[in-house]
Amino acid sequence: MKMNEHPLQQTQQAFCAWIRDPRSDLPAEFVTERMQVYRTLLFNNVSSFINLVYPIARTLLSETKWQSLLQDFFQNAQNQSPFYNDISLQFREYLDEQQHPVLQEYPWLAELLQFEWLELYLDTVDIPKRQFTKAPLWQFKTQVWVLVYQYPVYRWTLNQTDFEQDPSAIMVWRNQDDQVCVEPLSPLFAYLIEKLNQAPLAEGELRKLMSSTLVDLTAQEIDLQINALSNLLSRLELI
Repeated sequence: MKMNEHPLQQTQQAFCAWIRDPRSDLPAEFVTERMQVYRTLLFNNVSSFINLVYPIARTLLSETKWQSLLQDFFQNAQNQSPFYNDISLQFREYLDEQQHPVLQEYPWLAELLQFEWLELYLDTVDIPKRQFTKAPLWQFKTQVWVLVYQYPVYRWTLNQTDFEQDPSAIMVWRNQDDQVCVEPLSPLFAYLIEKLNQAPLAEGELRKLMSSTLVDLTAQEIDLQINALSNLLSRLELI
């Protein structure tokens, strides 16, 4: 017991330590059987939040491996929020911050967890509508996210069997019907859309960006790419 520590604080700390790890010492005033019931309820509650957000990751790992990750997180992570969105994010961040061996064992797992969490985030985040300027600029109606993956995790399903690398870029957003949408992008379009997402641009600025990125493009080829980008964003109702 520390010098200035109240006995109640010591009891609370011992209580919490045992809830995290039943191998720790339990004060005599607590009944082990009752504590185990309480711990099981808490663990199942936290696990349910995580399972809800990462259904594909959970399926692609063995049940033993997944349960081990949940136990590790429950025992060692320092959670700062009781909300299920935050708990699921903290689970992903915990594995990343700890450089957990599971991320080396399954090199695609970090990207899969990131994408599955992003789907939840877009389902729940309040995305303000953007105000259009009067100038003839290329500008998005809503916020989009441009992501680059080494594995095509955005296409994976519960029955995934192919885990080969396939580097690609995608754009993710929530449409006017509040549906989460995903669109694969060429490297050039990913770069231009990321720039547009930061601030509206005039078409002349887009052309300069394109010519400075791909210096071998002719003026005619730039026109074709500009038209293709315009058609894509118009079809997706983003501009």
